[in-house]
Amino acid sequence: MTGTIRCRLDLSWYRQLRNKAAATVIVLDDDVSLRRALRRQLQVLGFMVLDFQSDEELLSGDLPMGNACLLLDVYMPGMNGIELCRSLAASERHLPTILMSGWDDERTRQLMREAKPIASLVKPFDEESLLRAIRIALRDHEED
Repeated sequence: MTGTIRCRLDLSWYRQLRNKAAATVIVLDDDVSLRRALRRQLQVLGFMVLDFQSDEELLSGDLPMGNACLLLDVYMPGMNGIELCRSLAASERHLPTILMSGWDDERTRQLMREAKPIASLVKPFDEESLLRAIRIALRDHEED
């Protein structure tokens, strides 16, 4: 996924998302071009973005616990996204999580179901699907 993602959005829905300007989306993916594209797109949409290339990098830092969600790749070197979800939950650093993967096979779907994310996305995904997942994650976090 490179470049800018384009689609038509309902303006009222977009304004609601813009009201989440203080929200942070934490992106974890080992693909530098995908991280860069997501960072740019999410910043244009008004989100603060933290991006990490590895589980070690993410776990060693301070994560926002307020108005934030995690956009996490399933398959990465080292700890995979599912293991990372479990590690964060065990350390009481739980964040609403959106899992993403470039694989759309039965094994990946099963792993995603078992992790119980807020949403799951198959790469490449469109902007509308991404924003819908983020909106659900942020709303879920507000209800906690």
